[in-house]
Amino acid sequence: MSKDAKNVPALRFKGYSDAWEKRKYGDIAKSFQYGLNAPAKKFDGINKYLRITDIDDLTRLFKQESLTSPDTNLSNASTYLLKQGDVLFARTGASTGKTYKYRKGDGKVYFAGFLIRADLKPKFDSEFFYQTTLTDSFLDFVKVTSQRSGQPGINSKEYANKAIQVPELSEQQRIGSVLAIYDNLIAATQDKIDALEQAKKALLQRLFDQSWRFKGYSDPWEKRKVSDYLCESRIPGSNGLKAKKLTVKLWGKGVVPKNETYSGSIKTKYYVRSANQLIYGKLDFLHAAFGIVPQSLDGWESTIDSPAFDVNTSIGNAAFLLALFLRPNFYLREGIRANGSRKAKRIHEDTFLSMSISAPQRKEQDQIAVVLDKTELLIAATQSRLSSLELLKKALLQDLFI
Repeated sequence: MSKDAKNVPALRFKGYSDAWEKRKYGDIAKSFQYGLNAPAKKFDGINKYLRITDIDDLTRLFKQESLTSPDTNLSNASTYLLKQGDVLFARTGASTGKTYKYRKGDGKVYFAGFLIRADLKPKFDSEFFYQTTLTDSFLDFVKVTSQRSGQPGINSKEYANKAIQVPELSEQQRIGSVLAIYDNLIAATQDKIDALEQAKKALLQRLFDQSWRFKGYSDPWEKRKVSDYLCESRIPGSNGLKAKKLTVKLWGKGVVPKNETYSGSIKTKYYVRSANQLIYGKLDFLHAAFGIVPQSLDGWESTIDSPAFDVNTSIGNAAFLLALFLRPNFYLREGIRANGSRKAKRIHEDTFLSMSISAPQRKEQDQIAVVLDKTELLIAATQSRLSSLELLKKALLQDLFI
């Protein structure tokens, strides 16, 4: 390859200096093949069927929780069986451009009709080729090329026409192997997060059905009204033009600043919210819109549609109560008491405060809250590590490719 300073990446392995050469995907692949046009059936225990929806959006791995098999005579379908090094492209719909690289550990896999297989020539590394489909350049190509009058789509000829810069095979292999290590780390970290989430779910179940109790606690939980634990706060604030607005995310994902913080109507009344108050969204009660106002949003405001409550700390722990309210058997059971039309169901404050809950004494609530907090911190730390790995991988994609 001839040397050309314009055709080298920002980051290279030692010992490589030759310029990269421009190649189209069609030069790299021996062929592009459309997948098997057959419906799916219950997994037969051997033959796996890979469809677009079976490719994980984050890791691009084959999700094998709900396996299926092709519902066809497979004696005539050997050409659709994936082999080591095959790379698949989604060709239609919202997932157009999603890619997957077959791994031997995925087993005996046939690929479905909305996927296109690239069968690579021997002098090109499949991992390097696959990693090019994760770059910003490829994403830009997908955005432009997939535009249709109907749903998005890219055919095999269009994929084949995608141009990239390619080094010699040994450098391809070095790049591909390093990026594959990061993919494996990302996938393992995501698996750890999933396992922690499942452990948290099991922990919540055991703690709240009282099958697990801390040593020294055996008294039955006491049934009380929510109003015994919470008192609504209505400190007048400013209006929609001036208020620093906060909002409650769905599914217990926290209390955060609202988009367009300072825009709104001068006629809309807002109320001041304080740190450690419990808050919920009336319109999204059925979607678990509960949270605790963080210290960083102390003094921020919301409308009456997101009421806030001071906690009676003599008998209640805010974190414990939040965990209780986020239990599906609470918000779904009580959601039937919602008022309003189908489009605007609300749980008003008086209805919420009149709901019945069962809770232990304050000291046991505290212990439960501590365990749940440690679990959340562990999940958050693992998620932070995942984000760091993803950022590093993105930087490497930027610097290792042209």
